[in-house]
Order: sequence, then C-alpha cells, then structure tokens
Amino acid sequence: MNPKDTIKLDVPLFIRLLEYAREDANDDMDLHKVAENAIDLSRFAGTLGMMDYEALVGDGTEITERLQMQRLAGIIK
Repeated sequence: MNPKDTIKLDVPLFIRLLEYAREDANDDMDLHKVAENAIDLSRFAGTLGMMDYEALVGDGTEITERLQMQRLAGIIK
C-alpha cells in the first residue's frame, strides 16, 4: 500500500510558492523539485512556513540539515 503524499503550508508560504512558480521557476522540473522537497520536509516538519522556503526551492541540502538538527534536539528519531 502506497500512502498518499500530502503537504501542509501556511498561507504566506503558499503565496510565495505561487510567486516562485510564476516568476522564478525555469521549467516544470523546478516545480517538480519543489513538490518533492515539500513532501520530504512535510514528513517530519508538520506545517511548513516561510522559514522553509529556501529548503523547498533549494537543492535539498537544507532539508537534510533540518532533519539532522531535529534529530539532535530529540524532536524526531
């Protein structure tokens, strides 16, 4: 059974991601990358906000760094 991928965003981040899609994304692959990053980050971060923007549009290293910080803080295992 493959669980449904979901993401949860606050409104300011949602608006900023729409702006990114319209103004900054070069092609569909950029949008797919953002979606994959949002799914990955949502698995352990809950509701995403503006502090997650760079992780979503970046190359993925920010997601790895955030995961490591949460593990060190004991938030996740």
